[in-house]
Amino acid sequence: MKKKRKLKKKNIFLIIMGIIILGFLSIEIGYTIWILSKGPLIPSSEEVDNCFKKNHLLFSDCLYSIANSSDSLVKFEDNNLRYVGESPNNYLDLGEKYQSIVYRGFLEDKNDYKDFDNMSDCLNENRKCVLMYHEGDSILWRIIGIMKIDGVSYVKIIREDKIGKFAWDSSSSDVNLGYGVNEWSTSKLNNLLNNDFYNQKKSKCVIGRENKELDCDFTNNGLNESIKKYLYKAPWHLGSIMDSSINSLSKIDFYNSELGVNEKKCLSGEYCTDTLERTNSYEAYIGLMNPSDYLFANSCDDDSLCAKNSWLINNKSIFWTISPSSSTTSNSYAIMYNNGNLESVFTSSVADVYPTAYLKREVKIMGGFGTKESPYVIH
Repeated sequence: MKKKRKLKKKNIFLIIMGIIILGFLSIEIGYTIWILSKGPLIPSSEEVDNCFKKNHLLFSDCLYSIANSSDSLVKFEDNNLRYVGESPNNYLDLGEKYQSIVYRGFLEDKNDYKDFDNMSDCLNENRKCVLMYHEGDSILWRIIGIMKIDGVSYVKIIREDKIGKFAWDSSSSDVNLGYGVNEWSTSKLNNLLNNDFYNQKKSKCVIGRENKELDCDFTNNGLNESIKKYLYKAPWHLGSIMDSSINSLSKIDFYNSELGVNEKKCLSGEYCTDTLERTNSYEAYIGLMNPSDYLFANSCDDDSLCAKNSWLINNKSIFWTISPSSSTTSNSYAIMYNNGNLESVFTSSVADVYPTAYLKREVKIMGGFGTKESPYVIH
């Protein structure tokens, strides 16, 4: 009898493995048939259908093809493609799902919120509570555009929903008076994104001066294992912008500054006590948008009047960018978007965080319309 039980267990194991292998093979066979037929596997827009007819199967190549017939996907003088305007069809579904329900509780200030996994906990803190996501809802990304990195095209994407409100950096009181250091490679927020968020961990998150922390949990909205295969470990450009010139630079000047040097202008005084060397770029899977991403997304030339015409800031009020800001009075400034303006603020300030990433070059499109209801899907 014991021998028969062992055989049965072994047979069940083999059957399960067989089903897994057959499932994998069916996906690959279906993908091959799709390539040979030059047609997407899921319902798609006419522009996406044309990608297959022209053999533009790489996602970046397909977007270049779409740009020829799209007013919202524009090529700029930096030779990058970017989505512009109020509501372009640039939604992307990478297969991520919320693992549990999410209630968002607000205080009087709409920017002061906290997420909960049940309504009662939210109400117990005397907050205005709103159901944000059901368990199983898709976590969507949006396409910023196609960026050239060492002459190669990569698709740059940003999470549609914020993952929380955190400080860019912070420090002990004896370093820059506790306001943090504007060096992204060592920043608290960089560590949060590429460690805690990337690995769906529970952690401590910095929310203020002198390393003030609170408990945070990314098991629900952290980066799902299934999409890591799509992500490219990219060099994030960290060139700094002088705080005094933030509101006078053009889009292309901002972009060129980001590609330039990260300078430490403040050399003496209580806000200038850190000894960290500044870096001009840093390789990682996850970063933040650049200020120029926001500016290029505007649909008109007068940047100061066009914030409402940018999809990238729709329903966003205060959020961090990846760029440090140079100053002769402090080594603790980074650039924040604040209700229509780019500002140079202390890194220990708190703002919304929208993870940003690059897709690998070899990622292929499977179909879709790019809308929120029917986003692009990749393979």
